[in-house]
Amino acid sequence: MHLSTLERMVSEGDLSKEAFRYLLACRGECEWLDYKQTLSLSNDAELCDFSRDVLAMKNVGGGYILVGVKDKTWEQVGLTQAFPYDSKLLRDQLTRATGVSLDVDCVTHFLDYDGSRRIFALILIRSSRKRSKRRSPTLTSKDFCHTKPFGLRRGEIYARQGDSTTKVVTQDGLLELLEHLENLADEDALRNNVVPSPFAVEQGTYRLLDRGFERFIGRQELREKLIHAVCGDPRIWIINVHGPGGAGKSALVNWAAYKLYEERHFEAILQLTAKETILTEKGIQRFPRSLYSLENLLDNLLLLFEENPDCELDAKKKLVVDLLSAWHTLLILDNLETVSDGRILSFIQGLPPESKARVLLTSRTKSGGWELPIPVTEMNSTETLEFIKSKSEELRIDFPLDKETIDKVTKVSGGLPLATQWIMGQWKKSHRLDLALEKASGKDSPVLEFSFRNIWGILSPEARTVLALMSIFDGPITAQQLTVASEMSLETIERALGDLTDVTLANKSFPISEGQPLYSALPITLSFARNELGAMGDLEVRSRQRVQRFNEQMELQASEIARFRGEFDKYGIDTPNEKRAAILCRRAESELFTGNVEGVEALLKQARDLAPQSAYVLAKTAVYNLSRNRVGLALECAKEACDRANKKTGALCYSVKARILDVQHDKNGRLEALEKAMKFSPDDTILRHQYGVALSRVGLEREAVEQFSAIIALEEERLPPRETLIMALTTRVINLRRLGKIEDANNDIRRARDLIKQYPQLVYASTKLDELEAGPD
Repeated sequence: MHLSTLERMVSEGDLSKEAFRYLLACRGECEWLDYKQTLSLSNDAELCDFSRDVLAMKNVGGGYILVGVKDKTWEQVGLTQAFPYDSKLLRDQLTRATGVSLDVDCVTHFLDYDGSRRIFALILIRSSRKRSKRRSPTLTSKDFCHTKPFGLRRGEIYARQGDSTTKVVTQDGLLELLEHLENLADEDALRNNVVPSPFAVEQGTYRLLDRGFERFIGRQELREKLIHAVCGDPRIWIINVHGPGGAGKSALVNWAAYKLYEERHFEAILQLTAKETILTEKGIQRFPRSLYSLENLLDNLLLLFEENPDCELDAKKKLVVDLLSAWHTLLILDNLETVSDGRILSFIQGLPPESKARVLLTSRTKSGGWELPIPVTEMNSTETLEFIKSKSEELRIDFPLDKETIDKVTKVSGGLPLATQWIMGQWKKSHRLDLALEKASGKDSPVLEFSFRNIWGILSPEARTVLALMSIFDGPITAQQLTVASEMSLETIERALGDLTDVTLANKSFPISEGQPLYSALPITLSFARNELGAMGDLEVRSRQRVQRFNEQMELQASEIARFRGEFDKYGIDTPNEKRAAILCRRAESELFTGNVEGVEALLKQARDLAPQSAYVLAKTAVYNLSRNRVGLALECAKEACDRANKKTGALCYSVKARILDVQHDKNGRLEALEKAMKFSPDDTILRHQYGVALSRVGLEREAVEQFSAIIALEEERLPPRETLIMALTTRVINLRRLGKIEDANNDIRRARDLIKQYPQLVYASTKLDELEAGPD
């Protein structure tokens, strides 16, 4: 959840499907977002509670109430029937309870979830876009059920603080709350600014995603066909590369994208992906998609050509069509079938004849339209030969490579890699190709079903157990891990793994970073093994319990070390135990996002047990305690972290301490903590901005101006400039005005305006400038 994003969405009044999906994905409440499982305004008590929430959000700049989501657990249960209120009915009920006319809008959204279609209501509470206007709160103007504990009373002021609605007693209290909230949103905007771009190539009018491989092997005919389709008949401008998951569609298109980029065949290339998950050694992981709606697609195209995306949808579409008619552009949309916005396909299918754009899609299905389909299916004989050569080296066997043999294997296997590998395993056992092919093609061994049952039948009981247990792991494993899971001897495990590799059900590899071999199996093999494990009594339960006990050991596999190496280097984490603890802290952050509080507590306890003196672990524990409103405990952890901090962890520890002191409204303490953090990381612009704001809040405007000036000097060296520069300019304006330097402040405003005019991607920062130019009310 990004506070700056929510503030902008509220300001823009976004009630779109994408906004709805974003709010669902936040999985947490804040000042501008509240979840409710149901809403029934015929009940006076519930109407009073709803009115308080609406008034509170109105007084902090507006917000969203999403109905159909359980509070605290964030389960997307949906409504049992259609939402009974429209915007007018909601406004009428609110006026009846508060005596105030409130600007509220409501829409209904549908979501397919867990196999059923669920209904949700999205309510938007509007308020002034100018922060200065929020200084004048909206009060209840009448008594409503005032004799009852839940009633409303004339003159009450409500505001949101975190995920709660609170009564504000004084005007100063509201002002302090608003200032704190606005500072959080500004700092969040700065953090968003430094999030890495999804593009691996950002040069001129070219935006390409990561290649994903070093060398593309085989599929030569398919590659040539794809290039010919993309560069051929201009009357066919949509090419759909389709096929089953894992067939290599994305890799093929990535290869084509980089080839066409290197040849500069197109004047512009934009590559986006709607992929939400990827399969890794640790299982299915979330993937940061860059394509999710028509608006998002149009915005990316406008930014590619340095046009202003801040306009109405129809105007965006017209401008994009004009640009695509002027520029020879390749538009690549990966995993399009996962986008729930049919307008994207309608838009690209409706491009006019004068358009110079080519659109390259990847999808698991055909769209049913009239685009050119390019299926990605099985390997041909040449590709099968390359595959067999590679596997022969890996298995250290001399499988025959003559044309007749390769053709026979290709025919029987259907060009499917797993079936080919199975045939090679059979040949290794008997060195009789005819017997291996007969087993693969016989009536009792259909190759297209990959014939696992026959292989299973010839395995020893130990080999069956080992293969079944491999299915409970998320990636490559060692023989020692299987020993723990099965309680069999290491010698027995290694003998069983040898049998499995002989029939190619398991693969053995020797990573340079590992001191022992790793074993893995193909996903389809593990699916079969998992089914067999279910018929082995309580073996799975007992084995998972044993695996849980050595789960910490698993965290330091080579793949995990590589994943967190950047974190280790940044904070000077060197010892094995501290590395384990750091990984557990990161896992705890992920568990907190899913709402698994018990899991978070357990992981952080393991981390502290492993590295009780680690400043990193103590700082992360303090952050968690703060999120649970355990302010005292959080401060204790932060102080201990600061006592144990070194030059690499000092900035982290003292910035965490500053956050906690800010919650306690200890302005001077926060300033002191940030000043110490700055000594450890003087080049951190986010930290410097926080320090400048802290100086301003204690009345040291002149010193604050110096900090913002330092940020401006650093950001001016970047091209193109970032929103960080505009943010620093606008914050400096506020402090210059407090110092009476009006002309200097006006110069900063003009400078910011010129930058936004020159660089359209900065347009979202213009709202703050509008308020500054209007001056204080």
